Amino acid sequence: MTEKLFQINPYLKQTEAVVLAVEKDTLVLDRTIFAPEAGGQASDTGSIDGIPMLHAWEESGVIYHRMENIADSFKPGKTVSLELDWETRFDHMQNHCGEHIISGILFTNYGIGNKGFHLGSEFSTLDADMKQMPPEMVEEVELLANKAVFSAIPVKVDLIESKEDAEKLPLRKSLKVEEDISIVTIPGIDCVACCCPHPYDTSQVGLIKIIKAENYKGMTRIYFKCGMRAFKDYKLKHDIITVLNRKFSSEEHNLIENINIRENKNNEIRRELYAMKSKFASMEAEKLISEADKAVCFEYDSMSPDDLKLMAKKITEISELPVILSSVSCLTVLLMHSGKSRLKCGQTVKEFACGFGGKGGGSDTLAQALFSDVEIMRNFVKIALMSV
Repeated sequence: MTEKLFQINPYLKQTEAVVLAVEKDTLVLDRTIFAPEAGGQASDTGSIDGIPMLHAWEESGVIYHRMENIADSFKPGKTVSLELDWETRFDHMQNHCGEHIISGILFTNYGIGNKGFHLGSEFSTLDADMKQMPPEMVEEVELLANKAVFSAIPVKVDLIESKEDAEKLPLRKSLKVEEDISIVTIPGIDCVACCCPHPYDTSQVGLIKIIKAENYKGMTRIYFKCGMRAFKDYKLKHDIITVLNRKFSSEEHNLIENINIRENKNNEIRRELYAMKSKFASMEAEKLISEADKAVCFEYDSMSPDDLKLMAKKITEISELPVILSSVSCLTVLLMHSGKSRLKCGQTVKEFACGFGGKGGGSDTLAQALFSDVEIMRNFVKIALMSV
């Protein structure tokens, strides 16, 4: 059995231990400050005698420490120095305790259980046993959770020998172990078995921010950030809002209104621009048809693929001639007809464009090809004309 110093003092950052066993890249110690992977949470990291300790896990009461490499000096009986990556540990403590607070509030206030928890590197998730959680309920849970944080409620950890004694407590979840049970209690909020390190009181969680809540396999998956993660999230969003305020000459309270006003103006401009393009395309279509022989074929210096398609559509509305339009600026060729031509647009692109460095595709009546070289594009247009 490994003595779990992290349960006795979760704030212990350095200590010494004795090596009991060396197995490949793994050390077994008589005691440790490194909490192993457990309960949806990654293990602590740090160093042993200055060598990075990458991962810790527990089997049958023994905690194994996977090292970056094993020094020759690591022999059974040797005393080694342990140093914890405190920043990672405290981040885990903040976010895991935040999960206890949210889960406890869901259970105590709403009778909703927690079916799963994962502490990720960017955010944490918990799966509430409720199919669809209303937004107003999510907001209320977040408010209650932060009130619990601001109340600096003591976080009590009790090591209880038997399952029988532990089950006398108002546990949120049924026990999965029979002995040496660690019970975490936040009075009025939560009481549950948990072997991970926790802060001494809820104030050290700092802040709880629910990022989103969505339906997940018949449950509600809640994404959240606590402590420094929540602060960094706020800073990022504050920076974004600051940039948007400058861009829209606005303040936070009327930013959305100003964005909507700008968007409405942009939509109006888009409608006006489309009307002008449509009118130009109709006029251009009549001109191209009047000059055409067996196909309407024309190369534009600068026209987008959407503009080519609009032009081709106007032509096919008033003519049965096949259309071959190209644009130098985007190196695109559009083939289109009303269905009265023998030109197989998609097949032509597949056989003669894709075989010569181009790419694209389409149907018998509409296809598009994109090229990387203007001369190859022009040669393809010549081949397409021969297929008409």
